[in-house]
Amino acid sequence: MKKAAAIVTNRGGRTCHAAIIARELGIPAVVGCGDATERMKDGEKVTVSCAEGDTGYVYADMLDFSVKSSSVDTMPELPLKVMMNVGNPDRAFDFACLPNEGVGLARLEFIINRMIGVHPRALLEFDDQDAALQKRHS
Repeated sequence: MKKAAAIVTNRGGRTCHAAIIARELGIPAVVGCGDATERMKDGEKVTVSCAEGDTGYVYADMLDFSVKSSSVDTMPELPLKVMMNVGNPDRAFDFACLPNEGVGLARLEFIINRMIGVHPRALLEFDDQDAALQKRHS
């Protein structure tokens, strides 16, 4: 998924695994499209847009677009707290640059897997692991 420019699935919703991971990676995803993957051909170029609100769209061919940017300094203050979902420690510093009130959800299983590379239980029971595993993680 990290190499994908966009994700389109036949099934799923905004809380499905593909949608959650796509949001975390900043990749546009349109899920629950019915027969979309049967209708698209391998190598066909499409534009996947999630900029129109809650509903994403898959357009035939490559569409022209323009990028508009705004300074966070000129944005109005929100009447609510924006909390971040962090599951990728490599992106945590990127998220820290955005206006936010803190971390609402830390996906520790992703963070531990990415940073430590071993299941926490294996660390707790290190002496019970076989010699090859102990050597690999010492």
